[in-house]
Amino acid sequence: MSFSLEDLNWDQIMQRLMRIARFDETVWEEIEYDEEAETEAAAVVVVAALLAALGAAIASASVGVFILQFLSVILVSWLLWSAVTMLVGTQLFEAQTDFREMIRMLGYANAPRALGLLSPIPCLGALIGLIGALLSLVIGFLAIREALDLDTGKTIITILIGWVIVFIVSVFIGVGGLFL
Repeated sequence: MSFSLEDLNWDQIMQRLMRIARFDETVWEEIEYDEEAETEAAAVVVVAALLAALGAAIASASVGVFILQFLSVILVSWLLWSAVTMLVGTQLFEAQTDFREMIRMLGYANAPRALGLLSPIPCLGALIGLIGALLSLVIGFLAIREALDLDTGKTIITILIGWVIVFIVSVFIGVGGLFL
């Protein structure tokens, strides 16, 4: 199976991102059942990771920080968060989902991490990066609620348990400060 950037429907990706930014909750059911959205979600995460890593690298003047931030967004903020959330939701609340569905949903939810590009701005950069992480969490709430078909309370519990586990793992592997 070959893949190229031209294979992606960038117009659809942008339309979905705009709907997510407007908190149009109907977009989540669309992404949930669209298996083509896995590649789109991966593209969203890679672009957000590149932008966040670029901002972190400029702010720190370190290529190592670029690499660590890039990998952290993809491996921790997307893939690990998806796996942990899926496991917590399915094991604790007997929700029905799979890893592929969860990575579609949380891939799009990671888009606000692109705000990390603005982290070199004096006095405001760290705050903007934090806002991006918090927006990702809020949008992730909507995605997780749809993917797991849980009520608000169970979704919050799922997210809290998931984020604690992901944060502990990220601190253990040394990217705790970059997780946010």
